[in-house]
Amino acid sequence: MKLAKIALAGTVALGLVPALTGTAAAHPVKSRTLTDNRLYGAGPLPATACRERPVKKGDARSVKLYLNEALRCLTRTWGSEFRRANLKPSPVKLTYATEVPAKYCGDKWRKGDWDGFYCETSRTILIVLSKDLLRQPGDLYLFNLLATSYGEHVQNVTGMYRASFKLDYRNKAELAEQTRRYSLQNTCFAAASLRSVWKSFRRDPEDWDDLLFYVRGWAGKYSGSRKSITYWATEGFKSGDPGACNTWTAPSSKVT
Repeated sequence: MKLAKIALAGTVALGLVPALTGTAAAHPVKSRTLTDNRLYGAGPLPATACRERPVKKGDARSVKLYLNEALRCLTRTWGSEFRRANLKPSPVKLTYATEVPAKYCGDKWRKGDWDGFYCETSRTILIVLSKDLLRQPGDLYLFNLLATSYGEHVQNVTGMYRASFKLDYRNKAELAEQTRRYSLQNTCFAAASLRSVWKSFRRDPEDWDDLLFYVRGWAGKYSGSRKSITYWATEGFKSGDPGACNTWTAPSSKVT
């Protein structure tokens, strides 16, 4: 297993950047499962009416109810998309913990690393209801957290998760770029998910700004730069189309 290709959680930044331009990929990807996946031609995600349940500060039960409802919305949205792409929909299990587990899905889970984790083998999302998560639960972070984990499920169902791990690499720089492509695609999928329910959420533009401010700090060597995260999240949100999330054919300048 390529150790740098880590699981993701709750990471999406939203903003406006110029259209895709730049030099060719320094390390081109040759897997057609990644570069020409049938999901890309399925069209934008269908608009889904999704009710945001009220959440209370420090109240784990209300957070669970919110996330359970959000999962139902994501399942409807992506289920329709999978069928359009002639892919078989696959259910996702959602489970919770009040403390960080020592291990999950075969990996060590260091405190502070993630709020959520998608396990590809059991197709289960684990959300840790930590004090920090419950402190300010009434924003879009909760939906984004779940949508990001669900984005990995999308990569799993479409075969992209497995294909990304089979890619060869010549050096650490190429491995890091491959990992960013995977991470940034998931960022884009999560933003597309948010677009599919945005109208029914009846949110103000300030809520978008708040989410942007909060999540910009998740940039890193393997998750992408602030500029790249912003670009791919914007592509997903403005189009609502997984076809706009093909990071695997993008120039290297867009996956820094």
